[in-house]
Amino acid sequence: MFGVQNLRVLIEGVEVSPQRSSQTDARMMRAPFDPPWEQNEMRKVVAEWDLVPESTARGTIVASSEGFFVADETALPLWQTPNGVFAKGGTKPNKELLTVFAPPDFHVLAPGKPLKRTADGDYIVQRFLIDPDIDFIPYVVAGRYQEKLIHARQGQVQFWTFRLMDGAAAQAAADRLSSSMKTLTEFFGAGPNEKSVVRVVESPAVLPAEFGSSLDPGGVSIPEGVLLDSRTFKQGIANEAVLQLAEYELARTWFGWRVRPRPEAQILMGRGVGLFGLVIAAEGRGKDQRGRMIASLIARYDEARAAAPDKRLMEPPVGYSRAERISTGYRAALFIVALEDLCGHDNLRTALRDIIHDRSGSDTSYEELLAATEAASEKDLAEMFRTWLVQPSIPEDFRARYKIAPGAHILN
Repeated sequence: MFGVQNLRVLIEGVEVSPQRSSQTDARMMRAPFDPPWEQNEMRKVVAEWDLVPESTARGTIVASSEGFFVADETALPLWQTPNGVFAKGGTKPNKELLTVFAPPDFHVLAPGKPLKRTADGDYIVQRFLIDPDIDFIPYVVAGRYQEKLIHARQGQVQFWTFRLMDGAAAQAAADRLSSSMKTLTEFFGAGPNEKSVVRVVESPAVLPAEFGSSLDPGGVSIPEGVLLDSRTFKQGIANEAVLQLAEYELARTWFGWRVRPRPEAQILMGRGVGLFGLVIAAEGRGKDQRGRMIASLIARYDEARAAAPDKRLMEPPVGYSRAERISTGYRAALFIVALEDLCGHDNLRTALRDIIHDRSGSDTSYEELLAATEAASEKDLAEMFRTWLVQPSIPEDFRARYKIAPGAHILN
């Protein structure tokens, strides 16, 4: 997570004391209204706090002299539907105005419509008018970047880096990632802005890897883009491992930014669906690539499980160790593959699209996944869910289905 200090909430200029409202989600806060907030009544609510970057599992909030970003879908306030049997209203405000202060030579990326830039002392103020019905929830990426826009095979890819890029490597990476994004979009569904640009941005600070060794370079998802540790650019932006890392983060555009997995479902519907995105992207490169990618995920799962046993796919409030999240995350991806095998490719695509449409801008968990896949496939999947969600290891018949012949190449 990230650090929050000095939280203050004011309602109509009067400070109130916010209280935690959930035993399972520490992010949920409730502020009292006195007198009660009547329907159609306007109230001014101001929240102030200091956001303190600190070491995190995904490095979603970073600040340095060269740049900064806030790429956590829960870092900025998200309104919640009031409790109560007859409560109405959703989580989306009508409009939002995001204001970013940055040095004059910083590139700034955020959702919404950019408004006129103005000066404020040593900073440039950039405001973004956000329409929650069509725009992503607020995030910010800013830094002293050099921009390289490449017209690739299946669309535009924009690189923001601190140093000049090798042209051939950038073109190769752009061709691969534009094709992968097209395949992912065809599966999960296009957003309101169908002419999007894939963005690949160099992080101004070290990002820890979510899988493998914690010392490996990692990445962070931003809507329709990815922030990559600067070491990945030295490794080679067209390197297969780096491309798969980028594809994983791109896949989290849908289950991370379009809809937000609840804390207990982050492994299943965050990591799991993100890794399943590698299978979707691989299939777009050829039918044989799908099986090879699944075999690769099984091999990674076995390696991770040797380090730490996998756990229930629904993470309890006490949480898991980093090693347990890795092995369990791989099993989550393999569960989605097994679900696709049982339901059918088209039915799983329909189910996931239905969740994204119905829960857009809100959170989701395994209950919605079960209901949507059962509705799309017209099958009773309760027993399969119980088996995969609770029991460690993967079924032997599933493992045998994707066994690669001796000597065959398995993707890294």
